[in-house]
Amino acid sequence: MGAGTGACGVNCLVCGLFRQGKCGPCAAGVEPEAQKKLAAQLKLLGGVCPILGCAVTRRVAYCSADCDQYPCPRFLAGPYPFSQGFLDMQMRRRGQPAAKAPPPPARPH
Repeated sequence: MGAGTGACGVNCLVCGLFRQGKCGPCAAGVEPEAQKKLAAQLKLLGGVCPILGCAVTRRVAYCSADCDQYPCPRFLAGPYPFSQGFLDMQMRRRGQPAAKAPPPPARPH
């Protein structure tokens, strides 16, 4: 894939936040840049992207191309980075049974 494409498949180089200088590019889960991105997220946000964290731990470059568990609960919990419709299409084309996404969290009144 290339520079700027995260393990989730999103190419950060075409994102408006990146272009506005509000966010840095991501990386494949097997690239050294992924570790740097996780460290920056932890420092700045107090947590890390669960998808990138998993890809690094499992040594998966790109989830949809390299992980036999894609789409996994991390994606299905959504809605980021892909919609349920996109993930349903991925599962259909991969011959996987449709998965039910967990219900959205309740909103406070």
